[in-house]
Amino acid sequence: MKIYLLMLSLILSNYLSFSQNDISIGKSEILHSDILNEDRQLEIHLPKNYNNSDKEYPVMYLLDSYYNFTHTVGVTEFLYLNRLIPEMIIVGVRNTHRNRDLTTDSSQLSKEQQARMGTTGGADHFISFFKQELIPHIEKKYKAAPYRIIVGHSLGGLFNVYTFFKEPNLFNAYLTISPSLWYPNSLISEQLEKGFTINPENHTSFYMTLATENSGTMRGNTLKLSGTFENYKITHEDSNLRFKYQPMQEESHGSTNLPSLYKGLKFIFEPTLYEVPKSKEEILALGGALEVIEKTKEYYKQLSQNYGFEVSNEYALTDLGYSFLRIEEYDKYALKAFQDAIDSNPNSYNAFSNLGKAYENLEELEQAKQYYEKALKMVKETGDPEWEFYQVDLENLKKKIQDKKE
Repeated sequence: MKIYLLMLSLILSNYLSFSQNDISIGKSEILHSDILNEDRQLEIHLPKNYNNSDKEYPVMYLLDSYYNFTHTVGVTEFLYLNRLIPEMIIVGVRNTHRNRDLTTDSSQLSKEQQARMGTTGGADHFISFFKQELIPHIEKKYKAAPYRIIVGHSLGGLFNVYTFFKEPNLFNAYLTISPSLWYPNSLISEQLEKGFTINPENHTSFYMTLATENSGTMRGNTLKLSGTFENYKITHEDSNLRFKYQPMQEESHGSTNLPSLYKGLKFIFEPTLYEVPKSKEEILALGGALEVIEKTKEYYKQLSQNYGFEVSNEYALTDLGYSFLRIEEYDKYALKAFQDAIDSNPNSYNAFSNLGKAYENLEELEQAKQYYEKALKMVKETGDPEWEFYQVDLENLKKKIQDKKE
């Protein structure tokens, strides 16, 4: 009985020890603002391999973080795992006086509206907080690239629109969800009536949605803003401004947040998805295999300059390599595509595995074995639970080598 109780105690001890390992998606920190004369709570999410990387990451500034931080982290990680967006730092900004920070002064508010809103008119101070305190703090403390996204919903969306007109180059991308454009704002009204008088200097993306809101002013101004963007694009063909309006009639004002975030991030980083040629005819039309490889690398080099951080070319070169493998007379060029992927992404176990597959396809089995072994060693070090796939590739190759010897 004593032995049984001892064994049970050990098992429960191990179980309890295991169950106490917390899952963390971020951390909280306090930044004092002299401009706002108060402390502001920030919620910070860092990419998985942040501490082991020397890369700089784009930064998402998330308004209304209390409501949005958890699902935003989930969406960004999901999109990254599916190769649709890069990894990023998320900076959630908790509210203290939401209506104050996200609105401007307005003499057009009714007495009832003003009474319900309480203190308003602090948007300019809030912009200054971002520009002079928060952004410098984040870019000094963290490995932050100079590419900034702001996400705002409802009054946060109103703040996005106002900031875009007031400080168009403060952010590189504006993800604007069901903006409260019912709120009277003289600068926004002026821009909607006269047409944009701004010209963003950087490569700016503006994504906007609207749910089932039936308020005439809110819906009308959102549609007017969309039309103004479209006219601007037509009259400024050389502009680096990208815009997309996506109505979401199936969503409520609250539920539109999640799908807007998902689709908005895909839009912002859509240029990072490069369509590689799939056929012999397409490859020849682009100048041949070697020229296609160089054009792909050049595209990502230019893209990295536009975004202000390194946009990985790994997936494009990988797709290109597999395109070459499917065309018999081009399969040898797959080696170069996969090798260039390794050269640009030396910490990617997938890149080494793909080069191994190319050598196996060419029946250069000993070469393939070296790269499979390297990939397996690397993936095990990451803790990726799918390391067994790499083990199977290696074991199958070893059997193939043995069968060939016999």
